[in-house]
Amino acid sequence: MADGLQGTVTIEVDGDWDIQDLLALSESMSESYGLFYPLVATDEETRGRLQDLLRKQFWSGDIETRHFGRYIYRSIPRDVSLRIKSFHYSSPGSIEFVGYLGALLLLSRVARSWIATGTDFLTFWEKIEKFFDKRKKLRKPPRRVELDDDIVVDADEARRLVFDVGAALGFDPISCEKLIEIIGNPISALKFLVAAGNEGRKLATLQQGGLLTLPEPGTGAITLQGGGDPRGRTGVVAVARKRRRGPAKKTD
Repeated sequence: MADGLQGTVTIEVDGDWDIQDLLALSESMSESYGLFYPLVATDEETRGRLQDLLRKQFWSGDIETRHFGRYIYRSIPRDVSLRIKSFHYSSPGSIEFVGYLGALLLLSRVARSWIATGTDFLTFWEKIEKFFDKRKKLRKPPRRVELDDDIVVDADEARRLVFDVGAALGFDPISCEKLIEIIGNPISALKFLVAAGNEGRKLATLQQGGLLTLPEPGTGAITLQGGGDPRGRTGVVAVARKRRRGPAKKTD
């Protein structure tokens, strides 16, 4: 059974909304909630099942994976899914969402962090694009890879980007480290942050357009739950160690 650590978040809305704005909010909220809930769920069985989905998707999936958060959202237990408690449409109006509090605070923090960081995010996104442009095989890698010097260097650079982008999105260093552990490896974690950042940008765009006001998420650290794959796999990728060829033996 899922636990009951739930809360309510109120989002102030403007009276100038059209149906597309409401659709954008609905899609982004469910996408973000689907991405973040597996990170904070305290029910061990549910968390393990959803985090396994994260590991599979963000290793083998493309960097531009779309709507995966909503796919996970449909796998979240109904008693902790995102629900609308009230909807008052006026100028000003408000929408009250009820759901798992940790996930709600995370999505609000990411969106507000996007607003606070502003155009600096473009620099981060350019660095991520360059990283994957140089390593096209990592955009959608095979399930089995060779462990060689290149993949070690790639993982180290991805790790640095995870900490840079994660900090910009409101994750502290401990949370960045935990995110890598949960998702399975730095390359997958970087893809996850791209997906989370894209959804944060959508909510930020609505706020910057004056259509809604996101709640303050607070400054305290949000504890991420889970300790990676209990079977010890890394991003559910099978690793084959690459054999190095030594010098040819001399023959008489």
